[in-house]
Amino acid sequence: MVSCTSRKGCPNPISRNNVEAVCRFCWQLPDTDYDCEPATNCSTSSTKLQLTKCSAHNSVICMGQRRFYKRVACNWSSGYSWTKTMVLSVVLGGFGADRFYLGLWKSAIGKLFSFGGLGVWTIVDVVLIAVGYIKPFDGSMYI
Repeated sequence: MVSCTSRKGCPNPISRNNVEAVCRFCWQLPDTDYDCEPATNCSTSSTKLQLTKCSAHNSVICMGQRRFYKRVACNWSSGYSWTKTMVLSVVLGGFGADRFYLGLWKSAIGKLFSFGGLGVWTIVDVVLIAVGYIKPFDGSMYI
């Protein structure tokens, strides 16, 4: 049982309110009671859990620091779609749109100014994206 009192100066103050709650530290809460920053900067071959900042929801009662660190699984995708990349490569590949989309801007500029290597670079990129050789700049996986 947790005994709560309202702050002074609140309209319609409640003098005492008893709430029943499970007594645990914030870092021991179930996954549904806190939010964590996404774990990025990890490779797709990594099996380790990454340390990230988490914070308990405002409506949750817990002991200790409401902001805490927790080890969570990596987010291996940055949100780049394989289908969207393929469509961009086929339709606008000569202008480097597929590489701009993936964040590979240096090679995208080269592709843009050479008009996709006069078509050769565009065809090669369609094949490389289709087999998964060309990936987003951060090494993440497609969604």
